[in-house]
Amino acid sequence: MRKLLACTVLLASAASLTSCDLLEDEAKVPEEVKLQFSKLYPSITKVEWDLEDGFYEAEFDISGREREALFRADGELVKYLEEMEEQYLPQLALEVIQSKYNNFKVSEALRVQQNTITQYLVELKDKHQELTLLFDTDGRLVEPAGEAVTAGAMALNSAEAKETVTPALRLGQPVATWELPAELREISGIALVQPDLMACVQDEEGAIYLYDLQKKAVTQKIPFAAAGDYEGIAIVENTAYVLRSDGTLFEVPAFRSGKAKAVSYATDFAATQDTEGLAYDKAQNRLLISCKGYDESLGNNKGIYAFSLDTKKLDPNPVIQIALNQEALQRNSKEKESEYDVLQSSSLEIDPETGVLYIIDSPNSNMLTISEQGKVQQVVKLDDKLLRQPEGLTFGEQGDLYIASEGGKKGKGVLVKFKKGVQ
Repeated sequence: MRKLLACTVLLASAASLTSCDLLEDEAKVPEEVKLQFSKLYPSITKVEWDLEDGFYEAEFDISGREREALFRADGELVKYLEEMEEQYLPQLALEVIQSKYNNFKVSEALRVQQNTITQYLVELKDKHQELTLLFDTDGRLVEPAGEAVTAGAMALNSAEAKETVTPALRLGQPVATWELPAELREISGIALVQPDLMACVQDEEGAIYLYDLQKKAVTQKIPFAAAGDYEGIAIVENTAYVLRSDGTLFEVPAFRSGKAKAVSYATDFAATQDTEGLAYDKAQNRLLISCKGYDESLGNNKGIYAFSLDTKKLDPNPVIQIALNQEALQRNSKEKESEYDVLQSSSLEIDPETGVLYIIDSPNSNMLTISEQGKVQQVVKLDDKLLRQPEGLTFGEQGDLYIASEGGKKGKGVLVKFKKGVQ
């Protein structure tokens, strides 16, 4: 591992040296770093510390395999690496190595976890040269042959690294799953009212359903409008906002009182836009609206729009424009009938802990994070066996992620909870 993570880093464009100092005196390691290390790895008593480009690097063994953890001076863990056997690499990575580098032998393989992203570093050798390859979580080759990649090459502390488009990720295992009753078979939007109570809307009926996560049952049905294609819901204190696919927004004050009377707001979306995503932006006291469809006037872009809760008006111009030619969209979309199909927003939400904007793209089985500049930052592949048609997305107070999926003609709708979102 030490050689693969050597302090000399070869970047794709040019070679550059990074500083690496062995910290023989553990007293030089900040207390915050040592405290965090002991919390994460309480059974580890033997550890070697290095200082690499301002990061504190702990090298240690677990079950006979070398591990490394990189920390900032304040104790934040920024990267974790572990040795692994070649046979446990993703199948696609093994196939790439076998087909393109069959004259080489794998001398070392590492699993690398950074910012919830898992990648694989593989060192290959033959009689004449060495290569280091980087694979994404699915085993696709990220770095071409001959471009060595080590820990420093990922630019842990650079602003550019935060904007880098990452390979497709996958969610961890769900911590809870609920099969929903028949009236929520076509669930299309969700919002957490309180820790054990979920507000839901569905495609056909102008009603809010309150689903108790402990009782596993609908405890209240709140009609607010006539039948229609309702797609998104957001809760702002005691008021519920519901979005219809034609762009009409419904405000339902005191929605749990049993005496709710909705006020509707017409908007001016194009008929082709098909509004489905609705999120509450608390920081700017507004609702954000995303579209499954498209507006030809935006060219090869799709927009996210803002509805002010102060003026109760929609800004006709998108506050965020997402370019559809981004590699992350092109690479992770399914077969498409038009250029607009690489991104089809079914749900929109803001992580209350991080402020990151999330989009569910049901037709492409993707969940994406989007920057304020419209750049795709992460793509998460959703399990289409578990989530047949994901339509709703919301977060709990502790950052837990909930996704709701329609059930189809014969199946049941489901609600799935993931701990802390992306794993």
